[in-house]
Parts: sequence; C-alpha cells; structure tokens
Amino acid sequence: MSDARERAVRLSFLSIDEDTRKNLSAFWSIVEPRLDGILDGFYTHVREIPELDQLLGGDQQIPRLKAAQSAHWEALFSGQFDDDYFERCRTIGMAHYRIGLEPRWYMGAYCYVNNRLADIATDQYRRKPNQLKAVLEAINKAVFLDMDMALAIYNAAILQEREERQKKIDTLTSDFDQKSRRVLNTVTDAASQLTETAQSMSATAEQSSRQAGAVASASQEASSNVQTVAAATEELSSSISEISRQVVESARIAGEASTEAQRTNQSVESLNDAAQKIGDVVELINDIASQTNLLALNATIEAARAGEAG
Repeated sequence: MSDARERAVRLSFLSIDEDTRKNLSAFWSIVEPRLDGILDGFYTHVREIPELDQLLGGDQQIPRLKAAQSAHWEALFSGQFDDDYFERCRTIGMAHYRIGLEPRWYMGAYCYVNNRLADIATDQYRRKPNQLKAVLEAINKAVFLDMDMALAIYNAAILQEREERQKKIDTLTSDFDQKSRRVLNTVTDAASQLTETAQSMSATAEQSSRQAGAVASASQEASSNVQTVAAATEELSSSISEISRQVVESARIAGEASTEAQRTNQSVESLNDAAQKIGDVVELINDIASQTNLLALNATIEAARAGEAG
C-alpha cells in the first residue's frame, strides 16, 4: 500500500471529513493565544517524572521543544493533513525512538493535552452544546490520528532495528556455521593424525618398556658392581690405614736411625781424633826408632873402628 493510500485509509477510519477540518481550524484561533500557558503546564507536568525530565535534556532544551510543538499543533489544527504534517509526525516518532521515550509516556502526555483542550472547548462553547460536541469530536480525532502516526513511526523504527539486528545475527550465525565447519574439518583431520600418533606412541611406549627392562637389569647389575666397589673401597681404605700406620712407624724408625747416625758420626769423629793422636805417637816412635837406629849404626861403626884399631 502506497503512503497516500495508507494516509487516506487512516483519515477515513477516524472519520476525519471536511466538517472535522473546519472545526479544527476554527478552534485553533481560540487555542493559539492560550498555547504558551498550556505548554508551560504540560512541561511542568512531564518533568515531575525524573525519567522524563532526564530525557528532555534539562531547562536549556525546553524553549526548543516548545517551539517545535507549537509548529506541530498549528499543522495539526490546520486540518490539512498534508505531506508537511505527516513528515512532522515521522520526525516526532523518530525523535521519540531515538531518545527512548516509551509510548506509554507519549500517550500519557497527550492525555494531559487533550484534557486542557477539552477545558478550553467547554469554556468556549458551554452555551452551544452542539458546537461543543462537534469540536470535542474533532479534537479527539486529530489527537488520536497524531498518536497513531507517531506510534506507527516508533514501531516501524523498532521493527527496522530488529530486522537489522536479525540480519546481523543471521550473518554472524552463517559466519559461525562456516567457521564451525572449517574447525570441525580441522578437528577431524587432527583426530586422524592424533590416532596415528597415538599408535606410533603406543609402539614407542612398548619399545621404551623393553628398554626400561634392560635398563633395570643393567641398573641391578650396576648396583651389584657398586656393592663390589664399595667392598673393595672399604678394603682399600683399610689397606691405606695400614700403610699410613707403617709409614708413621717407618718415620719413627728413620728418626731413630737419624739419631744413631748422628751418634755414629760423633763416634767416628772421636775415632778420627784418636787416630790422629795415635798417628802422632807413631810418628814420634818412628823418630825415636830412627834416632836409635842411627845411634846403633854409629855404635857399630865405632865398634868396627875400634875392632880395626885393636
């Protein structure tokens, strides 16, 4: 359904006809002078809710919001319901969606406005009940059309967001599925390789077990050899102790021999001295003998001479 066709259906369903348009336009001339007071009361009422006050953005935003709302009300009560009006509805609906203004607050705010409009209409047409009825019906039709359009835009934005989110989810799901398949294939290949590796490791483990047995046997033999070496070491230690004892004894004997040698040297030196003295005596004796022999020879010669002379 085209936008123009959809708008026509909305207007027809709410029974917005030419009389409605005229009543709205005539009533606007009565509402406009009082609009500022209505808006002041409206924003005071809305800002009593902390959540809504925060959404409005504080005091500095109120003048801008009041100007925008005044322009929209003028378009609404003009009774034209043209492209400009529906574009304003779209802008309002998107603004509500963007700031997170839930529909319940929007409808509650319109209830406040609708009651103020009803007060003005009742005061203005209290003596004209038929006119009052027609104006109140026109106001209700316009207000419900405005809410319908704003909520439709709001809901459309939510649906669009959901569709975009769903597209992202679908894309992510598809990517995840593809990646999962690749990972699964990789895991399958890895599992096959792991099986082969496990078999190889089993064979290696068996060989290692045999080698471990051989090592255990060698270790036992080495342990026996160590015990033998320990016994030999103990025996060698005993031999070394005995050798050390004998070395000490030999050192003692050598010390005694050295002492005896010193004594012997002293005795030899004494003998040398005695021999020297003996030598001196012998030499003296030899001298005496020589002189005795000389004297004997001289006596012999003298005897001979005496014999010759006799």
